[in-house]
Amino acid sequence: MAASRKVTVFVFFIVVAGVLSFAAARAETVDRIVANVNGEIILYSDLQVQVKNVTKNMPMLDVSDPAKKSQIEHEVLTQMVRQKLADAEAERLKVSVSNSEVDQKVHDIVEQNNATLAQLEANLKANGQTLEKFRDEVKKNMERERLIERVLKSKVIISDQQVEAFLKGDKGDAASTSQRVHLAMILLPVGDTYGKPEEVEKTGRAILDKLKNGADFETMARQYSKGQAAQEGGDVGYMAPEDLAPYIAQGIHNLKKDEVSGLVKGPSGYYILKVLGVDNKKAEKSDPALVEKVRRTLYEQEMSRKFEEWVRYLESKAFIQISL
Repeated sequence: MAASRKVTVFVFFIVVAGVLSFAAARAETVDRIVANVNGEIILYSDLQVQVKNVTKNMPMLDVSDPAKKSQIEHEVLTQMVRQKLADAEAERLKVSVSNSEVDQKVHDIVEQNNATLAQLEANLKANGQTLEKFRDEVKKNMERERLIERVLKSKVIISDQQVEAFLKGDKGDAASTSQRVHLAMILLPVGDTYGKPEEVEKTGRAILDKLKNGADFETMARQYSKGQAAQEGGDVGYMAPEDLAPYIAQGIHNLKKDEVSGLVKGPSGYYILKVLGVDNKKAEKSDPALVEKVRRTLYEQEMSRKFEEWVRYLESKAFIQISL
């Protein structure tokens, strides 16, 4: 099932490498063991934390339907089991990440989310988590990524012939067409300096009402936005869809020129987005940038296939008991 595979692939990278959200959701459920992986247990509360993280990043997933929720829980649990296996393999191979590398990664996460370290700490504290624990999670994620790279990278080689064949095929035309979206945004951060989430959300909805009644977006951005481009009317320039955070990409999905999004919730606060324009370009198939893009796409596809083979091998050697 294509939809199921899409969820599974996305879930793995949320569980193993996804640190887009600053804080994990708190579990509010009666605990029980749902998996045993070589003596390491996974609790139902742990599973629910990951399910909430996944559905937060993939709002199109419907967990109101019990059958669909059960399917998502089983897929997320499968990835959590794989995470346990990867951690054990990383320990066996002595894969390590330095403190300075963790510092840089935390800095990158904060920067990518248009936030500050103080906001990160405030979000973590509000969700019963500490910066130290967050750093530990980041370190584990980095070790898993490094493990996969060490185990699989040398086994994946994409030839010039493969790239050329792709570009000559049906998918080549789609790959040669690129899109950039000209965006403006109003950022309303949460935290000790800016207000509680419910207060900031109320402000955001009031701004949306004004915009719907004819208020000028640029004026609203200058007055309310705490983003870096506030004094430019919120104009953050052109961005490729693949470079946008998932919640931003979802927020502007299907918006046309001059249309405004609803209130979009992100890890550092709330956003209101406006599409100022869309730029579509067709590249020559000999363009070096396009060739590199295709090579990267093929590499990622082959890495995904090799990863499935590798993780099934780990599963075949492990004791795994599922009780969900």
